Amino acid sequence: MADTYSTEVNKLEKLRAAWLPAVEFLFGEAVEEAKFDGFEVNDDIAKPNAVFEHADEPYRYKIQMPARVFSNDVMLLADVIQEMVRGQYPVGFEGAQTPALCEGVAVFGAVTAIKQVFGEESVDSYLNALKEQAFPYYDAFSYVAVLLAEDPQAIKKLRGVQPYLYKVERADFEAAQVEIDRKIKDILLLAFRA
Repeated sequence: MADTYSTEVNKLEKLRAAWLPAVEFLFGEAVEEAKFDGFEVNDDIAKPNAVFEHADEPYRYKIQMPARVFSNDVMLLADVIQEMVRGQYPVGFEGAQTPALCEGVAVFGAVTAIKQVFGEESVDSYLNALKEQAFPYYDAFSYVAVLLAEDPQAIKKLRGVQPYLYKVERADFEAAQVEIDRKIKDILLLAFRA
């Protein structure tokens, strides 16, 4: 069992190392305070999550992955990428409520990776499953896709003004010179509820 665990963690580390440059290219580098401590595989969780255990280093985290994710390569890639993207602006030890913008960016990263590795058909299947089983994530992704279609550098620009994406406010769009319809901007800034 320990050997399987080690193999799984190693696979996660390799995925992260391979995809980190792409994530940074799309969304910018991690905030300076972020410190990634590695992966854990857990049989008792349903979805991946970041765990913050150090009050003195509030942005130090590890990522827990459910063991079941290893049975589906598309979901494995999607889950790793989503947590990697969130790790660029971690919510920290105290936690924070995230807007639709943050969750949409994480899903956008996953969709981009799936398209590169598995092709358009897998993207369609993934998005259809998301639409049926986790609509708030699909909705957030849709609005981020509109934002990035208007300005492919929008996330980097916003993070240039406010590195912690979940802290972005309406005025930051103007400061970052990101032009987007007011209604879309308002939706992106709404608190995310899964």
